[in-house]
Amino acid sequence: MPLVCKIFELIEFLELEFIAMKLKDFKQVYTEEIEGREIELGSLVKDLSLQENILSGVYEDSFLVELPYRGEYRKVPVSKETKFFFMSHDDKVFLIIGDRKLRANFLANKFSKILFAKRGGILEATIKPQVLKSLYESKKSAVKVMFFDDVKIPNVNKLSLYGDNVVDTSLYAEYLKYGKVWYIVFEYREGLVLGLTRNCVVTAFSKMSEEEFYRLVFDEIIPLISTTVKEE
Repeated sequence: MPLVCKIFELIEFLELEFIAMKLKDFKQVYTEEIEGREIELGSLVKDLSLQENILSGVYEDSFLVELPYRGEYRKVPVSKETKFFFMSHDDKVFLIIGDRKLRANFLANKFSKILFAKRGGILEATIKPQVLKSLYESKKSAVKVMFFDDVKIPNVNKLSLYGDNVVDTSLYAEYLKYGKVWYIVFEYREGLVLGLTRNCVVTAFSKMSEEEFYRLVFDEIIPLISTTVKEE
């Protein structure tokens, strides 16, 4: 499975120590009896660790699923764990959630309610089209897939290009007249193929460890967002 995460921004700067204090006691659980056993279900935050400018942790959801067994369905408890990181960088705080878009969005809203007592305290991070363009054009021979949005052609929502070197095609130049680059798949460096969207979903299609993946996000993707913030 590819490694994936989505990056968000807090609307105001919060000290990581304050965030850790708010999260360490978060626990919304209840018990349910399953086949004579008391099972704890619900949500909690665990494994918090603060090191320099990064606060890491795990958000755990425990719930029941019904599975078939010999003609009947039985309720089975299941836990889903999602890694997250709060990172301070250039007077901003970014939230990195190690899951796909839907769950990442769900958890971002959860964290917003914990930290700000409302939704909207944590927003999608974005990379400006020109910042993204500078990134992939510096590696243009490595771009394999490209999607465009904000397309001006009536009844066309998105345009796409696939190939070994799509940036050097006449269609690429043509499509730039009609829309903005939304998503790219490209060889970020030798042996490492990444997917990147303007709203900061990062996918590693090449084999790498979680530690390598998140270090790449911290050191090389977050600064792209920071560049966007400075330009605004």
